[in-house]
Amino acid sequence: MLGIYFLILDALGWADNTFLRLGNYIFVVLMINSSLKKATQNGEDYLSKMAVGVVTVAIAMTLGAISLFAYLMILQPDIERYISPVIAANSYSGLSIALFIQSIASSVILVFIMSQMYKNKKSTEVV
Repeated sequence: MLGIYFLILDALGWADNTFLRLGNYIFVVLMINSSLKKATQNGEDYLSKMAVGVVTVAIAMTLGAISLFAYLMILQPDIERYISPVIAANSYSGLSIALFIQSIASSVILVFIMSQMYKNKKSTEVV
């Protein structure tokens, strides 16, 4: 779904809009929430829920980085369009790796924050 979102942004010429690019966090939050909710419904303890969340984001971000690399290699857009002063990458693989590391770090922090919502919930309390 996230890939389709970015393809639509690119097709409409809005890929450069930082505000719309931040929309991917909505997908990440929904994905983490779904994983944590399912783990809570299965009766997992706090650390197990966090592990489920971290594994979920690790898989998602790995697939996202691979998809980004494939997208960049197939369409070969101008790399300057995608990099910012924060990410110093001079190749498609460097950009994909840098974004992978950045997304993993922010997603793990998000998992920790969202785990607090489900910390003391019982499986019967989650709908």
